[in-house]
Amino acid sequence: MEKMTFFNYDLGKLIQCFDKRMRKVQDIMLSKYQLTHFHAWYLANLHRYGEMNMTDLTNKIGVDKANTTRAVKDLMNKGYIEKVGNSERKYNIKLTEKGRIVAQTFKDYIDKKMKNSFKYFTEAEKKMFFELLDKLFKGVNDVGDI
Repeated sequence: MEKMTFFNYDLGKLIQCFDKRMRKVQDIMLSKYQLTHFHAWYLANLHRYGEMNMTDLTNKIGVDKANTTRAVKDLMNKGYIEKVGNSERKYNIKLTEKGRIVAQTFKDYIDKKMKNSFKYFTEAEKKMFFELLDKLFKGVNDVGDI
């Protein structure tokens, strides 16, 4: 029998497969709004935190500035978000009513999908899963530069 080691587990592949599947179902759900998972997190963060500037939105999502610029421009063109303020250089953005409806619909959809993903877990297993993920992320952050 082969001895199990850390390198026998392809955790990265499992996480990527889960993420890819979630992005695919998000794309299907959002397609009726001519949006993709790329747009969803901008809507979700504006829905959750309210009006904010581009820098804060970029930092909340954890992407680069160019992605935020593209997504915001696209979402503005489609009427989901709007600028707040008169300055061309300094302004906040917020959801329009149309954007709030899509963001709430997306939130409800993701909540349902996540609930379904954990339907075979006991409450203790769910708690343990999130505690283990937290430890995993802390461990990744502790590695430092190689």
